[in-house]
Amino acid sequence: MTKADQPQLIGIVLCERVLQDVLRRDMISCINIHNGITVPAFPYVIPLVYSFAQLTGSHHEFNYQFKIVDRQGNVIASSPVTKVEPLPNRNMTHKVISAFSGLTFHEEGMYKIVLSLEGEEVGALPFQVVQVSPEATA
Repeated sequence: MTKADQPQLIGIVLCERVLQDVLRRDMISCINIHNGITVPAFPYVIPLVYSFAQLTGSHHEFNYQFKIVDRQGNVIASSPVTKVEPLPNRNMTHKVISAFSGLTFHEEGMYKIVLSLEGEEVGALPFQVVQVSPEATA
């Protein structure tokens, strides 16, 4: 697949739940979207979180993978590489989803939710992790 045939990223979100309509499979709802979290202490574990991205349509099969990267560029979590089938109409959009269970943060800082297509990074969502003492939130 050439660069011109590769889907283009429209957007990425990180959320607690992704719902897909049973009758209209292209209808997706992302519940409790996150752009960062405040935590009382480290290490901090998020039991389950989903990454969702929308991509322009493609008539070619491709693979995608999400990675969560810390500020030093270390991968702290990654989803399996997943194959996506071509769409029948280029005006449709691909919706790709991965789940991260037991996602653990060991320090505060700016992280990135990175989406790769065919092993190449196509975009990232910044994700801020901040420690706040329990007294500050009371």
